[in-house]
Amino acid sequence: MQDLLADFANWIGGSLAIFADPPYSAILIVFASVSLSTISNLGMKKFADMRRLKRYQTEIKQYREMQKEAERTQNAKLLKKVKRRKAYIDRIQREMMTERCKPSLLFMIPFLLLFTFLRNFYTDPNTGLDKVVAVIPFNIHKVLPFLTGFVGTPVAAGFGLTFWGFYFLVGLGLSGILQRMMGTQLM
Repeated sequence: MQDLLADFANWIGGSLAIFADPPYSAILIVFASVSLSTISNLGMKKFADMRRLKRYQTEIKQYREMQKEAERTQNAKLLKKVKRRKAYIDRIQREMMTERCKPSLLFMIPFLLLFTFLRNFYTDPNTGLDKVVAVIPFNIHKVLPFLTGFVGTPVAAGFGLTFWGFYFLVGLGLSGILQRMMGTQLM
C-alpha cells in the first residue's frame, strides 16, 4: 500500500513539475486559493442560514450603536435596556459562530490535505527550505525587514515569496471579493 501511495505522489509531482517554479507556481497557488475560497463560500451558502445570519448581524450592529449612545449620554433607561439585551446578543453571537463553523468542519480535512501537498511540493527536498513561488518586483524587505525568512527572501528581482506568504497574500486579497460576489460576507 505504501509503494502505491508513493508512486501516486511521484506521478502527481511529475505531472505538476511545470508548476514548481515562478511564474507558473504563482498561477497554481492563485487557482488553489480561488478554488478553496469558492468551495468554502458555496459550503457556507449551502449549510448556513444566510438570511438569519444577516438579520443577527443587523441586530448586533443596532445593539452596539445603542450601547455607544448609552455610554456617551449615560442615560439610565438606555443603559438598563442595553444591559437587558446583552444576554440575547451574546446568545445570537454564539449561534452565528456555530453557524459559520459548520462548513469549516466539513471541509477542514480536504483543505489540510491539499495544504500539506502544496507545502511539500514547494519545499526543496535537499535542503528542506521553502522555494520561492512568486516575486514581488520591489525590495519590501528593506522597509519591513522582519518579512525576510517569515514570508519570503530577497532575490535579484525584488522579494521572493514562499508558498505560505504568497497564499495568504492572495487569499486575503481575493476572499473578500469572492464573499461579496457570492453573498456570504456579513458586514
